[in-house]
Amino acid sequence: MCAQNGAEQKGVARARIMVQQAQSALSAGDYAGAISKYEQALVSAPGNAEAEIDLGQAYRAIHNYDEAKEILERAAREHPKNEVALATLGNLEIELQTYEPAKQHLAAALELKPDDAMTRIWLAVAYKSAGDPTNALAQLGKVLARDPNNALAYYERAQIYSNQDRDADALRDAEKAVELKPNPLAKIELAKALLRMPLQADAGESAKRCTRAVEVLEPLADAQEKNLTAADSDASGSRSSDSDTLFLLSRAYQCAGQRDKLQKVLAEFQAASKNDRTMKQNQTEAKHLVQQANDAGVKNDLAGALDLLQQALEKDPQSGAAYSQLAKLYYSAGDVEKASDAITKAVSIDAYQPDFLYVQGKIFEKQGKFDEALAAFERTTLVNPKESDAYFEMGTIYAQRKDVVRARAAFKKAVELSPDDADYRRALASVK
Repeated sequence: MCAQNGAEQKGVARARIMVQQAQSALSAGDYAGAISKYEQALVSAPGNAEAEIDLGQAYRAIHNYDEAKEILERAAREHPKNEVALATLGNLEIELQTYEPAKQHLAAALELKPDDAMTRIWLAVAYKSAGDPTNALAQLGKVLARDPNNALAYYERAQIYSNQDRDADALRDAEKAVELKPNPLAKIELAKALLRMPLQADAGESAKRCTRAVEVLEPLADAQEKNLTAADSDASGSRSSDSDTLFLLSRAYQCAGQRDKLQKVLAEFQAASKNDRTMKQNQTEAKHLVQQANDAGVKNDLAGALDLLQQALEKDPQSGAAYSQLAKLYYSAGDVEKASDAITKAVSIDAYQPDFLYVQGKIFEKQGKFDEALAAFERTTLVNPKESDAYFEMGTIYAQRKDVVRARAAFKKAVELSPDDADYRRALASVK
């Protein structure tokens, strides 16, 4: 018994070290490295709540929501008295727009820790998103009763009041939110409230509110313009701010009677709106072109597929899917160097897209860069643990290296994930 307890304590200690290393990796933006460390922590201490919760959040950060949900559900199931596990799952469910389970998990978390303001605000957001402002306001009221200086609660309540046409209440709460935490979202909510004039407002009050809205919005528009990069330029090379902010600012200028500034910002708003529409349209068209290129590739129409992908990249130079498809086509045609260049661009656009990483691994393998291939395949399985093809490729490389133990483990994992794949079963059976 003492030996068992000692082993468990050592496992917990190792897990703690792994979690710390994982958190450092997260701080550095290395999500794959963090996932690896969290998994090592869970090997040392199975069921470690902190590692499970953080692992789920790491998957969430790279948009693998299926894996994130599965892990956080497991954490909540294994640790029903852990309010962090329940609250984190509830917050994810809000993002996934599954509001009923979100409300259930957040309410359960609050039963365990009623004074957790953030969890209660999340519950309010779940109610609001589900179309229940009454319960949302009740939750926010409880937060503000405990903490009268909670800026986020005022911001959320201001939005609800605005939706209910309770303009005076919305203005009061938006002012308070900006006073406590003057972030852009709160300022925009305040500007909206200022521009919703009460029917009884006289000319003096209206002018004062409009001028205040201008004062709130002008610094936001200036900051947005400064933060834009050359990639955000419109066709003429000029740069514009966020179109929603510019639209509000145009309303504020018009309301305040500042005609000279109104014309300028209206032109900027029109340019920004056009840019937004063009960008969205181009992204949509690029996706369709990539799909058409894929269909052409299936029909062995290499020239047609390449032409479609070039069109896609003209529409959307940041289309990682187009670069990945290019890499596959060049790979099939035997042009490994061009394939390598294309997939490198795809991975630079989205370093955590498992399909891009898998293609990169295949190209490394073709080039005889087996260490790099193994690293790419391992990274693929880290960001998507259900990627059976990557395990199979890892097993193939290990088998070539006569590393029977690792080859068997990789092939076994591939078979577990895709038990109906005959190639996987034959590969596993061939490893002696």
